[in-house]
Amino acid sequence: MTSRLPLAVAPAATALLAVLLTGCAAPAAEAPTDPGAGSEETTAPEPPAAEGPDLPAQTVGADTDCSFLADDQVTAVWGFDVVDLDISTVIEAGGVGGILYGCDWNQSDDGTGLTIGVEVRDYVSPDGATQYFADARNGADFDGEGGIVLEPVDGIGEEAGVLANANTADTPEFYTETLIVRSGTLLVQVTVTDITNGVTPGQFRDQLAATYEAAFAG
Repeated sequence: MTSRLPLAVAPAATALLAVLLTGCAAPAAEAPTDPGAGSEETTAPEPPAAEGPDLPAQTVGADTDCSFLADDQVTAVWGFDVVDLDISTVIEAGGVGGILYGCDWNQSDDGTGLTIGVEVRDYVSPDGATQYFADARNGADFDGEGGIVLEPVDGIGEEAGVLANANTADTPEFYTETLIVRSGTLLVQVTVTDITNGVTPGQFRDQLAATYEAAFAG
């Protein structure tokens, strides 16, 4: 059992106790150190999550969830009220695998107005999107008058281009114009179709880019 000092101590004993305590004083405490500094157990911070569109989940065999582009967003970009929405069935994409789906926003029920189409190929790796874009670029460029070219578009995705008629005469020869954008695992095609008046190359280029950004920039 450990004995305790009495509450009252004689002056001589007190002086002796003070001397003994002075000689046994504890050394000054060292400044605290960072527990992670120089420690093998230090955990590196996780890299930030990659930025990208927050797309709705799609299921093969089911109707496409077209909520990635709302009707009012189409109206804001193109200036017409959507009267009809065509929805595709989600299917498996070829190549390296993934899914393919699309939606059309129509200005009229009979097709005489503009139709805005968005097709999405969501591959399991960026290789699929890269290969598809390369094929579109290499296969679409034909020499000669009236050929189809993929004209580069800057500032959209990782790589983008517009399929257009090489002959930019005032009278349009095509009824559609398509923007192709590669970004990560996504290969997106945004198309405007006008079967009544046709599409002059470059006529809707800004709206095509704005449509992509409204749906996929995020």
